[in-house]
Amino acid sequence: MRSTILTTPRLTVTLWEEADLDEFHRLHADPLTMRYFISGPYTREQARERLGDFLREQDERGWTKWRVQGRDGQTVGRGGFGLADGGTHRELGYLLAPECWGQGLATELARALVEWHFAHPDPSLSRDLIAFAHVENGASRRVLEKVGFTPTEEREWRGVPHAFYRLDHRE
Repeated sequence: MRSTILTTPRLTVTLWEEADLDEFHRLHADPLTMRYFISGPYTREQARERLGDFLREQDERGWTKWRVQGRDGQTVGRGGFGLADGGTHRELGYLLAPECWGQGLATELARALVEWHFAHPDPSLSRDLIAFAHVENGASRRVLEKVGFTPTEEREWRGVPHAFYRLDHRE
């Protein structure tokens, strides 16, 4: 039985499993899905490596950018956390397949992940949350602002302009 991290009205966030490679690759090989990602679409080998990273992270630290499934149980994206600011902060990140766009699912997912972050602090990290998006990714930037992030700066990240955001710790 697959372990569930959290649920929203329309999505379930679960742990990754090695058997997810085909769905993971299909999601990350889509040029439209990956248009704002520096890597561009993944090859199967890149997908295998990245899925391996997520499997290790969820095992070693208890969090990663987990699998997101729709009501039908199929993988429709990923969402969760990476490390930012030299490993001092969690960074919120999410990716959804194009068939999920324009339905409020990214906001629903991001809001649930923010709540998870504050309910499950990592004592080795700041309680504040960081996020960033390609400067031209207006939809993702609007999602971040809807769930409470404040823009902090625009600068190049890995040679590409990105907008950076912060959500301060709540008591």
